[in-house]
Amino acid sequence: MRFPAALTRFLFLSAAATMVANGHDTEAQLPFERPHAHDEAEWHSHIGWESRYFSEGRDALDGDSLLFGSFEFGWKHLAGGIWYGNSPERDYDELQLTLAITQSIQEIDFYAGYTHLRFPFANVHDNELGLGFAWLGLPLDLELSSDIYYSFEADGYFAELTLGREFRLSDRLSLNLSSPFGVNQGYVADGHDGANHVALRLALEFAITSQVSLIAHATQSWGLDPNDAFPGDEGLPDFFHGGVGLQLSF
Repeated sequence: MRFPAALTRFLFLSAAATMVANGHDTEAQLPFERPHAHDEAEWHSHIGWESRYFSEGRDALDGDSLLFGSFEFGWKHLAGGIWYGNSPERDYDELQLTLAITQSIQEIDFYAGYTHLRFPFANVHDNELGLGFAWLGLPLDLELSSDIYYSFEADGYFAELTLGREFRLSDRLSLNLSSPFGVNQGYVADGHDGANHVALRLALEFAITSQVSLIAHATQSWGLDPNDAFPGDEGLPDFFHGGVGLQLSF
């Protein structure tokens, strides 16, 4: 895991906010959009603010906010990026460097990636391997996606399954509704194993220009089966959080 007292997270969606653009899940804080194949080189940059740092279903900074910035790229079957987050309320910062290979088969995008994480204030680091897919074109225009990532530091993995749908409200405005469900298996080493959270997320993306978009999200998360016997479950309450950011495309 990769939070100061026991390491926490993977791939920055920028709008988490991953600001996942191009029809993929949008939240202003996940590091990088989910990798997918690109016919031509694409570059994105994101900056934003999160009211809380939502990580593995947890309020990872105990209610404190997070400022973040990222730069990511995609070309052919290669994707990667740099993400940095810093909390204005405490001595916490996090750097993520990610590289992934991608493949698309009909309406399914696959990726396999590596992420190096550093926490300068805590003077610790971690390395993670991740796998995932996004299945587009389901009935009712739904999208099903899944990510699983393994931490070498914690010697455990975390998996998340998300069902969502995008609605085009106008030429400039889109809305994304999604519901992620997470399972911990040793990734949060001091938390319970098994299903640990489910959430409902509403995200909006407004195209200011052809290259600049404003993204905002609101998310309600519910902890599943928190156990007082596990110190890591203290950060697993039911809580609401939101975020805003800008996405720049090149």
